[in-house]
Amino acid sequence: MRSRFIFLLTILAILFLSVFASASNSLWSDNFVDIYREKEREFEIGDIITVIIEENTAAVSSANTSVSQGSSVNAGAGFGIFDFLRSFGFSYADDDDAQGQTQRAGSINADITTLVVDILENGNLQIEGTKKIKVNGEEQIIKLSGIVRREDITKENTVPSWKIANASIELEGKGFITEKQRPNLFQRILNWIF
Repeated sequence: MRSRFIFLLTILAILFLSVFASASNSLWSDNFVDIYREKEREFEIGDIITVIIEENTAAVSSANTSVSQGSSVNAGAGFGIFDFLRSFGFSYADDDDAQGQTQRAGSINADITTLVVDILENGNLQIEGTKKIKVNGEEQIIKLSGIVRREDITKENTVPSWKIANASIELEGKGFITEKQRPNLFQRILNWIF
């Protein structure tokens, strides 16, 4: 009988302690919230970020102009001392129609590695980068600059070009083929005159 009482008392003590312990300490604690949250990456000036450039642009501009004018003058025969004047008539008409349309389209797909050149007060990163590719004497130069938010940078340390604020992307070509596509000095003078 005494052993049952001690056994019952022990069970009650364990239940009481377990309820008290579970109320005071759970597996979740606000002190350990940083363990479960992904840490925000820290960037410094000089760090490298890869930009995936996928840009497509298209623009169409058109204009139509129509102008017409006319005039006519008729004079009768003279009278009095001007009776020697004969009657005459004159008419003039002018019509001008003009139409024009320009279309431009371009696309660029490339990867460029940029450097963090400045960290703004709000934590955004200013980036700049240049990439040169030379194939068979033809050189392609890509220049990129802009501002990136930290949260837009992926775990692979890349950011798409469409998420860059104030983006400036330049593509220049140098070489024999590029030079042949440009008008020569004589053609440019004629285009300027006419």
